[in-house]
This record gives sequence, structure tokens and C-alpha cells, in this order.
Amino acid sequence: MINPFNPGFGNISPSCIKRPAMQQKLLDQADQLQQGFRSIFIDGPRGCGKTVFLNDLGDAMLDRDGWITVDLELHDDFLSTLVGAIYYQASAAITKELDVLDYNTPSEMFIQYVETLTKYQQRLFITVDEANQPTESLLTLLQLCQQLGNHGNSIMVVLAGITSRMPQFLGDDNFAALVQKSRRLTLPMLDLDTVANQYQQIFTKAHRVIEPEVLPNIAAATGGYAYAFQILGSLLWGSGVKKINPAAFEKIMPDYQQQLFSNAYLPIVDELTTGDREVIEILAHEISSVVDEGFLKEQIDDTSTAAPVCLQHLIENQIVSLPQPGQVAFALPYFREFAIKNEARIA
Repeated sequence: MINPFNPGFGNISPSCIKRPAMQQKLLDQADQLQQGFRSIFIDGPRGCGKTVFLNDLGDAMLDRDGWITVDLELHDDFLSTLVGAIYYQASAAITKELDVLDYNTPSEMFIQYVETLTKYQQRLFITVDEANQPTESLLTLLQLCQQLGNHGNSIMVVLAGITSRMPQFLGDDNFAALVQKSRRLTLPMLDLDTVANQYQQIFTKAHRVIEPEVLPNIAAATGGYAYAFQILGSLLWGSGVKKINPAAFEKIMPDYQQQLFSNAYLPIVDELTTGDREVIEILAHEISSVVDEGFLKEQIDDTSTAAPVCLQHLIENQIVSLPQPGQVAFALPYFREFAIKNEARIA
């Protein structure tokens, strides 16, 4: 059988884990939208499953009556793609009216297309993946959608981007106003029981066995990080072992960590500020894997560039977490080992 796992950022594979509860909340928000504009920013660290979630959400919207759904990526020609998709999905009655519209610019064309949809009680749902830069074309799109929403049309836009890039949006006066009016959702880590069940189902379907004693350890090794789930699953699958026991699991761990560190964690660290990196170094060199928050903040205050705001930044980026009130730990799997091994790169 073909390996069902596909490690890679933005890749979709048969093994991807869905988030039905979170998806349903956004579907409900779409249902409640009447004559207005709603934008939602979905963020999270690189490799947390944003593209998978956005694709699942778009697919679910395609099945709902009264909606035209268009999936975009940041560097698409937004307006041309949008009007093309609207025309393709519209009914014969709508396309008949679209054919006789009179406009001079792409913006006018888009506005008239949306107004025609509204005339036929159709709403527009847009997803934008890789929304990691505050581009002029993205700003134009959001402003047009806001304008249309203010005039009685119904448009919902869901954007997905890396958390560490959000300050670029907030630092732009035009984007900051739009972001502040938007809802922001951070994609959480996957539930470990769900990860274990998914592994079990995939390998059982291929007539292979993951021994019960090692299954919880395999799931825990992913930390609920979607990219880690794909890497580990791919290596287990590629091992060819029919009965995966603790020995088989341990055998692939060096390759697993190497891929995780090189492909995911180094790019993540490269996007962090100097202060963020100093906090990572402090946390990595503590004796315990769980550190008292007050003690950590004292250590941060003693450094030249790190500050408590950097700790909050790392929490927002899901690099560290607060497992219990007053406690701090790395959230990404084996990140402490990565930080120690790559100390020179992080410094």
C-alpha cells in the first residue's frame, strides 16, 4: 500500500486528522451571518494543520445551500479567481445576469457579482490560506468585502496564517483596524487519544498491528503537533514492520527527531525575536522540564533583551504552554532537546 502519511507543510494526506467541533462552530457562525461581513483569522505555528483545517472547512461549505465558496491562497489573483469561481458555481439564472453586467475595473466587477448573488439570496464564503503577509491585494480584498457587507451583502472570510507573522498585520494601520474587528482563533494541538486512534485505524486497515503497550507512547511522542503526527506515522509505515512494538518505535526515533528538528523547528526559531530565543535558552537549561512561572520571569528580567512579553509571545506561538497555573513547559514535542542541540543556532 502507498504510504498514507505525507509530511510537509501545506500538504493534504488521507491520514490527516479533522477537527469537527471547531469546524462546526465556524459553520454555525456562517449560518448566522445575515447581511454583513465577518472575518476570522486562524493562526498557529508552522505545521499545526491550518491548511488541512481550511480545506475541510471549505469542503463542508460547498455542501451548504445558499453559499458560493471560494478557496484562495495569498499570491492568487484574488479578484479574477473570485469572479471566475462565482460564475462557475452560480445557477443559470444568475450567470445570465452576470453576462450583461457593465464594469470598468476588476473591483467593480467583483462588487457587481456579489450584489447579483445577494439579489438571488446567495452568500459568499472565502478562505485564504498562507495569509502570512499584509499584502496590498489582500487589504483590497478585505476592504471590498467590508464595504459590501456594510451595504447588505453577506460575506464571510476565513484566513489562515502563522502566529509569528501576526505582528506584521497589527503593525500596519490599515490591517490593524481590520484585524481588531475580526475574530482570531488559534488552532489547538490535536488530542492525544484522537492521535492514537487514528494511528490504530490506519495501521489496522493495512493489516498491521501497533501493540497496545506502545500506542500511548507513540501518540505522546507527537505532542499533538500535526506535522509530528505525519512524520512519525510516515517513518513507522516506511519501516515495514508488521507488528510495531517498543523496539520498533525506539529504532525510528533518531530519524523522527532529526526530521522534526530540521524541517519544522529550525524554520520556527528563525522567525522568532532575540528575546524569544533567550527565553527558550533559559527554559531549555533548567533542570526540570516544568518550570515555575515566577522563577522563569525572574530569570528573564536578568537578561538584556528578553522580557515577560517574550514568554507570552512563545505561548501564543504554542512553543511553550502553561500545563498548570504558575507552571511553564515546552509544548512542542522534544523542543527542549532541540534547543540544547541547536544552542548555537538559537543564540
